[in-house]
Amino acid sequence: MVGKPLHKVQCDSMTRGSKYTVRCKAKGNLMKSGFYRCKNHGGMSDWNAKSIEGKIKALRNLKFLKHLTEDELRKKYVRHTDTGKESSTVSNT
Repeated sequence: MVGKPLHKVQCDSMTRGSKYTVRCKAKGNLMKSGFYRCKNHGGMSDWNAKSIEGKIKALRNLKFLKHLTEDELRKKYVRHTDTGKESSTVSNT
C-alpha cells in the first residue's frame, strides 16, 4: 500500500451504512472543534462562500474568470436583492 497507513489520522465520523457502528476510513483533517473530519464529513468545503465578497473571491480563482473585474462578476454571476440575501430570480429592471 502507498503512503503510511499506520500513521494516517482517520475521520471521527461514523458511517451510515453500518448504522453508525463503524468509523469512516478516510483521512481526517483537524477541525477547530478538535475532531478530525474527512472531505465527505465536513473537512473540506469546495464552494461554501456565504458572503458576496467571498463568492466573488472564489469566482476570481477560476481560470476563465480571472480577467473580469469585480463589478462584472457581480453583474454576471452574483444575484442578490437590496437586503443582501440571495434570490433565485433575476429582476427585470
